[in-house]
Amino acid sequence: MLDPLRRRQQETGFQPYDDRLDTEHGKQKQTFGWQSLRLFTSALGGVVFGFAVEKSRVFEPSVIRDQMLFGRFVMMKVFLAASATSMFSFSILTMLPATSQLIASIRQARVCSLGSKGVLSSILGGAMLGTGMTLSGACPGMVLAQAGAGVSGAIYTLLGGFLGVACYGMMEPAIVRATKPDIPVEKHYLHQHVGGPYFTLAFPLVAVLGMVVFGLELYAPWTSEVPVAGKGILTSLSWPPYFAGIVIGLLQIPTVIMNCDTLGSSSSYCTIASQALQKVSPYLSRYSSGVDNWWQVFYVGGAVMGAYLSASSSGYLGHTAGVAPVLGCIGGALMLFGSRLAAGCTSGHGLSGMGLLSLLSLTAVPAMFAGGIATALVMNYYSDVDYAT
Repeated sequence: MLDPLRRRQQETGFQPYDDRLDTEHGKQKQTFGWQSLRLFTSALGGVVFGFAVEKSRVFEPSVIRDQMLFGRFVMMKVFLAASATSMFSFSILTMLPATSQLIASIRQARVCSLGSKGVLSSILGGAMLGTGMTLSGACPGMVLAQAGAGVSGAIYTLLGGFLGVACYGMMEPAIVRATKPDIPVEKHYLHQHVGGPYFTLAFPLVAVLGMVVFGLELYAPWTSEVPVAGKGILTSLSWPPYFAGIVIGLLQIPTVIMNCDTLGSSSSYCTIASQALQKVSPYLSRYSSGVDNWWQVFYVGGAVMGAYLSASSSGYLGHTAGVAPVLGCIGGALMLFGSRLAAGCTSGHGLSGMGLLSLLSLTAVPAMFAGGIATALVMNYYSDVDYAT
């Protein structure tokens, strides 16, 4: 008997990464040297990500919560700038003969990985992710930057994240039975419904997102939303959020070329958790080995280092307040459980999925913000409660 993932691979014609690498990526073999280069490049990309996230100040719990209450727009500027840059990068890579097949393989891989997911799981998972983000003041990728920058209580959010992944791993068979769509989705991408090549729709959307970021900056200049101190790109306390978003979005290019994959972070929790739970969770056992899984662990590990270097360079290491341990733990569990239910996090759906015009990502992201905003409104209503450490 074939497992569901392998059956879906055969139905869609999807090839595992090793095979795709031989046929579509310069016929390079999965040698030790090539694997090492992939992991090194992923770690380096993570350092850049962590540095940019720390400089944008979007990793601060107060910034994330204020965004959900529309008090500050730093998070939205970073998010939309990174999404637009991801979309632009994918468009260029799609148009280049040397990389067009890599993008095609990535699209097939997403179809394969989302085989048991539908609108229901995207909405429920996205809403849980957003709720967890507001409670913890983090997201699966941001909490690694928080750990590197010395944010108090970040360890509790991380522990909660692993708890959420473990719970989902144990419950995954039942969850799939309850949420799997009766009729499989035939067209997974927006441009397939509109017609025409991907980039003919992507380029106009890049312009629209860019104009939204420009409008937000006119309405709320970034210098009025975050502290500005220091000089130089390395030692300054803050970067313009749109600049940080562009830097993050450009990381899609080396990720596509080196890993035939797109940016994400929540799968790394599965890989780490699988080292202890793979024997009791068939779902987590899929993530236990192979460079295809471990590259993301190296990426988020690099994010910790990047945030540490950034905070140290500006003299702000350990100066950012976190959230109460209980809220961090509960929020971390919800956001990772939700990420696995929706098959993607703020990076996997928000940057990569939206960048590829995935319909399920375009469903999950609004649900994420809806869950986060609703939770923030409730917390604000009970504002007499002390949510900080």
